[in-house]
Amino acid sequence: MLSRREKEYLASRDYWTPLKPLALFYRHRLELALTRALRRESVSLEGKRLLEDGCGRGDLLRQLLEFGAEPKLCVGVDHAAEALRECRERTAPTALVQAAAERLPFAAEAFDVVVQGLLFSSLPLGASRAEAAEEIGRVLKPGGVFIWYDTLEPGAGKLRGLTLPEIEELFPAWPRAVYKFGLKFNWVHFLVNKWLWLAQTLASLGLARSHYVIIMRRP
Repeated sequence: MLSRREKEYLASRDYWTPLKPLALFYRHRLELALTRALRRESVSLEGKRLLEDGCGRGDLLRQLLEFGAEPKLCVGVDHAAEALRECRERTAPTALVQAAAERLPFAAEAFDVVVQGLLFSSLPLGASRAEAAEEIGRVLKPGGVFIWYDTLEPGAGKLRGLTLPEIEELFPAWPRAVYKFGLKFNWVHFLVNKWLWLAQTLASLGLARSHYVIIMRRP
């Protein structure tokens, strides 16, 4: 008998399989945005100790490995054991740890790069987000790179995106470069099954963008 959490995870996994046009659209747009941001900000992942905070099933972590991150120097952390089981199959030999974002089990200044993808928009408002931000600042080395990928929409399914002022409040005085991309979820949901090319065109024109990639550096 599957638990409620396991059923929810499996439903989410099937919804975002790469074979679905919706998932294909967002993965393609994210890959383009990450490539542009990393190149323009001269961020290299090679030889860097990297943490993905909230790694889920490993989709973003796999992209980072393709961008030059080294598996033996990467760590993924997530609170959900069922997600980590699948992530382990997809990203081995990357180290994976089950833990909450508000209490990371790592030493101070342990990482050169920290990445979060859709973590903060899934956390409860208030203290949880502030605690997660403090933990990122604690485990990242001074001058280290923090890569933020998240929705900017206030109500995107179960997610609640953050505004730039809210992000700046969590990471005050962190130098940042902001890249917006994507297309509003309702638009994509309506278009992709019949007119994927139209969704891609609208996204390329910069209309109704839905996500941020932000490159920050710890002061």
